[in-house]
Amino acid sequence: KQWYQRRVRVDNALSMLHQRVNGVKGSLQVFMRKLEMGGVLWPDVNENFSTLAGQLNFLQKVLTKDETPQLQNLVVLPLMTSQVPDPTLDQLTEGRIPFLAPDALPNYLRTKLDLEIERKEGFVSSEVQRISEHSLQQQICDLNNLSESISEIIQTSRESLDEPPPPVRHHENDSKELIKLMSALETGKGLRVTNRRSAAR
Repeated sequence: KQWYQRRVRVDNALSMLHQRVNGVKGSLQVFMRKLEMGGVLWPDVNENFSTLAGQLNFLQKVLTKDETPQLQNLVVLPLMTSQVPDPTLDQLTEGRIPFLAPDALPNYLRTKLDLEIERKEGFVSSEVQRISEHSLQQQICDLNNLSESISEIIQTSRESLDEPPPPVRHHENDSKELIKLMSALETGKGLRVTNRRSAAR
């Protein structure tokens, strides 16, 4: 009876996880389809990311619930391998694994990283351990100073763009001269009349 109850709990947990993972996958497919079509606005991108974040948080809560059994403690053992396509396996894996071939079985049930990936990860870890704490703090300070400088430049540019342009100042003399010119053109005011006879003499 205890074994049966444990089996039911595992089946329910796997079914719940399967539904949540399918929800995340569906949201990713919709988002990628929008990106491929083009013309995606930034609010739509934020909305899609918010949806994905909510789904992943809920999935994490499902994994950490007390009712969820410790799935990492379970062992998956293949009962039979075959080169013949299995429709049930193909449907469960959505076409990714049509049959359980003996040569590909270790990759499907791998619980450790691939040797090449594990080697690269070890190299990165060793490089990180070589950096001293003083050097790390210095790099963090340099990065913070650079970020502050860039932020100040952006803020200064934004303030200069927001400021209204300075008003154009007209000189008082220029305004008076313009008024006299307009009056002379309209009414003849200020024009001198010369005597032709006196000019001829």
